[in-house]
Amino acid sequence: MSAPTPAMPAETAPALSMHGIDRTFRSGKRLVPVLRGLDLKIGSGERVAVMGASGSGKSTLLHLAAGMDRPDAGQVELLGRDLGTLAEPQMTRFRARTVGLVFQDFNLIDSLSAGENIDLPLWLNGRPRKNEALDELTAALGIDELLDRLPEQLSGGEKQRVAIARALVHEPGLMLADEPTGSLDESTAADVLSLFEQITAQRGCALVLVTHNPAAAAICDRRLELRGGRLQEI
Repeated sequence: MSAPTPAMPAETAPALSMHGIDRTFRSGKRLVPVLRGLDLKIGSGERVAVMGASGSGKSTLLHLAAGMDRPDAGQVELLGRDLGTLAEPQMTRFRARTVGLVFQDFNLIDSLSAGENIDLPLWLNGRPRKNEALDELTAALGIDELLDRLPEQLSGGEKQRVAIARALVHEPGLMLADEPTGSLDESTAADVLSLFEQITAQRGCALVLVTHNPAAAAICDRRLELRGGRLQEI
């Protein structure tokens, strides 16, 4: 018997829909199935935590959701667009417009200032810089006085706030966060999680948060566990 599809509130349209997803990787001569018939729907503005053991496929799920990887079987729809119909250049442009990515190790460009790192999605999308909107975002994240600094001049918490601003500046419909508090101390992690909750709520941005941290999962509307290649409510 297949596992039940994790429920989505009926009143919300899906920001992300994954149906029947299979993904297998090769390890030497051995094929290792990671995701097996996985189903997931996430409503617009909904926050969902994905938990599970190391190696269970959480990062693979995020890569598939962002179109950074392709499933062996199944369908991924992002904001109503079937990612399987997009060639790689189209997928890259679509992802740059619609997805915000936040990682544990921040992925800031060391040679760019904090402000330039935040502006990067706008440059890539050929979109004008909205100074008032950017000022509002950086002020909400408490980094408005740090924009001229290089990443090496920032603390871990400040880097993660810059990374969150970069993920939100182009107003994506979906944010994907992979262990975003994993390298932060407990107090800083709590501050960053509070900002995630506040900013995504204000901007109506759906969030998929991969985490081992119960405190991080607690900010989400739903908590799912990835086990045996499928998701289950917890």
